[in-house]
Amino acid sequence: MLSIKNICKSFNRLNVLDDISFTQNKGEIIALMGKNGSGKSTLLRIIARIMKADSGTMAFKEKNLIAADSTHRQNIFYIGHDPGLYSFFSPRENLRFLLSLRGLTSKEKYIQEKLDRYGLIDFIDKPIAVFSRGMLQKLKLVQIDLINPDLLLFDEPYSSLDEDGIFLVDQLITEIKIQNKSAILVLHDNQKAKIHGDYILRLESGNIFKKDAS
Repeated sequence: MLSIKNICKSFNRLNVLDDISFTQNKGEIIALMGKNGSGKSTLLRIIARIMKADSGTMAFKEKNLIAADSTHRQNIFYIGHDPGLYSFFSPRENLRFLLSLRGLTSKEKYIQEKLDRYGLIDFIDKPIAVFSRGMLQKLKLVQIDLINPDLLLFDEPYSSLDEDGIFLVDQLITEIKIQNKSAILVLHDNQKAKIHGDYILRLESGNIFKKDAS
């Protein structure tokens, strides 16, 4: 489903990604691991087409991802450290806008149900500028649940979450597996990587190494 070949990226002559290649089949969950600054976030951003690689090729569902139009790329959903939402908008307004950008529609009741699931229904009309980091992280989960992408790229899904939030992430990843959809998750917890990952990709010194999650 996803094919990454010979991807290179450098910043100020420092090679962050050096000839990175791997493939991901439909329904696979990849745990992407490595030290801070190893290039994990950079790799996700390149796959999401937010950042350009210096060289290399990428294909998604057998189509050139670099040259693909926005319609094809909408099957991929990237969530980074920043929620990518408007701080002066409420969750309701942000989610409506997000869905409209992707050409999707959703009944108001469905948006409310998702916000309720992730414990944010009482804040549905509050500007997210007042949200804690944990609440913003839960709002990311709402976005994923609404979009339901074929390939999810999620950078540190457990960041800033309490026990309830951690359980919700575990539940969401399990649902992705049940639906036979795919994800690349940047993780720092070996136990979570073993639980959720079909295998682990570890970035070290610009290179990538694959190992079993078991």
